Amino acid sequence: NAIKDRKIDAFFWVGGLPTAAITDLASTPGVKIKLIDHADLVPAMNRKYGDLYAQDVIPKDMYRGMDADNRQATVMNLLVAHQNMDEKTAYDIVKAVFDHKEELVRVHKEAENFKLENQKKEASPIPWHPGAVKYFSEKGIKLQ
Repeated sequence: NAIKDRKIDAFFWVGGLPTAAITDLASTPGVKIKLIDHADLVPAMNRKYGDLYAQDVIPKDMYRGMDADNRQATVMNLLVAHQNMDEKTAYDIVKAVFDHKEELVRVHKEAENFKLENQKKEASPIPWHPGAVKYFSEKGIKLQ
């Protein structure tokens, strides 16, 4: 609401697409959103923080009023467990996420991006939990 109330001129957000608050803001009479391209910063961000970021595009039809696609940095969704979580529990959680993906998509469209093939690259300094490794191995996914 701070933009709507003219208390701030800009802000940063991280969230799945579409983000309800941004959809609401873009639909507000008298407000025109302008997303700033920043995908060119990804290599420097990865050098500094590790390979957590990727270049991506928010299509211009995502939010009302966008004039062009927005080239931006994307951070991957990570499901993190304590290293002492038992293997069966971790396995069951990963299995539930991937085996019930359609249910998650009904809750939020971003779950469409939960793909087994995306698990091939470890985009985190955190090691894979043995329970996750077991599930991915059963599905034929070879982790790097």
